[in-house]
Amino acid sequence: MATIDRYPTVTLIPSDEDSPHRDADRAGRLTTFGRSITARGRLSATEHVIIEGTVEGDVVVPDHGVAVTGIARIRGDVFARTVTVLGRVDGNVTASRLIELRASSVVSGRLSSPSLIIEDGARFSGPVEPRKADVALALARHRAKSP
Repeated sequence: MATIDRYPTVTLIPSDEDSPHRDADRAGRLTTFGRSITARGRLSATEHVIIEGTVEGDVVVPDHGVAVTGIARIRGDVFARTVTVLGRVDGNVTASRLIELRASSVVSGRLSSPSLIIEDGARFSGPVEPRKADVALALARHRAKSP
């Protein structure tokens, strides 16, 4: 199991290396945070992220999407353009466009997004505040740029 000690910031930045897919739509870039990975600290990325492992800290991806798979667990706040949860999130979830809580999800915290989908069977505990998403994401963008 990969573990990051001392709670540093983990930043996922796609490489600019030449590859056969370099000219492909750059908005389609994606990173998978594997099921055997446990990270403590802030996770930020400049591309879409699928989380299968455990994150103990904030996930900051303000301009892209985050998917939390059914085996994943996050203990911290999530900031993204879209957030789809199938696993567990203990923290606030903020999205500028959409939050989806699928049937297998367990979420404890505040939800802030202009659009929200909660499937039958999803478990959610906390307030819903659709008007606070813009302010929270602006703050997340600022924090993502800080060292």
